[in-house]
Amino acid sequence: MTRDWRYWPDDLIRTARKVARHLHLTLRGWMALCSAVVAMGATSIVLLAVSHDVLDKGDLAQRDPSVLNAFVRLRAGWSVEASRIVTQAGSVGVLLALAVSVGGLLWWKGARLGVVMAPLATLGVAASTVSVLKPLISRARPPLALRLVTESEPSFPSGHSTDSTALYLAVGLLLAVLVFRRPVTRVLVVALSGLVAMLVGVSRLILGVHWPTDVLVGWSLGGLIALVVTTLVLALPATGSRPPEGARRVALAWWRLERLANLRRPSTLPRPQSS
Repeated sequence: MTRDWRYWPDDLIRTARKVARHLHLTLRGWMALCSAVVAMGATSIVLLAVSHDVLDKGDLAQRDPSVLNAFVRLRAGWSVEASRIVTQAGSVGVLLALAVSVGGLLWWKGARLGVVMAPLATLGVAASTVSVLKPLISRARPPLALRLVTESEPSFPSGHSTDSTALYLAVGLLLAVLVFRRPVTRVLVVALSGLVAMLVGVSRLILGVHWPTDVLVGWSLGGLIALVVTTLVLALPATGSRPPEGARRVALAWWRLERLANLRRPSTLPRPQSS
């Protein structure tokens, strides 16, 4: 027998209270969590609206050629060379090196394993999502006459925009929460990470390899992935004691290696003679 629908709000309230007791968040933590949820909701709305418009060839998709031509008209010697340099900040090699470096820094600062792996996890989720959506939607890129970079994959969404936004925003949020303490520094770090991601997307437009809606969806998708991953790893309570920092972690890892080597080293003691 199904329960009366009038009892469902009471069940939701009880579940929310259990989750609240489990998270052990302060007032500032709850404010940050609510802000993250609101940002995720807004990003999801933009992502769904623009994606629906592209699939249905709506107004935004029809305006793509004219908007792209506006970026193409901005081409000059310095802007093209700058775009070639900036777009490398969204390449897989650079992003992977950044994710490993930031993970190492967080490990050195004593962060738990879930936080240390968050940059790599964010990049992995973003790249996997793009690899699924590109062949699924299979949108053609802008004409060859507009492209200054050779690309063979489908256009939607922009992989550079998605991957760079996901990783740079996640890195900015993690560093702002776990490394820096001054509010001004935290705001600057997050703002700088968002600026780098925005410039990567603009560089793809100047180089003529993506439609504007490809980049817009890449920004919103990458931002959503970054917010979800960082919110999960930062909001979930830590289990066990706080891990050691810096030199203590290195010393502990070295001690474990030495112990493992001694356990596997063959014994030098003479074997007893059998009678």
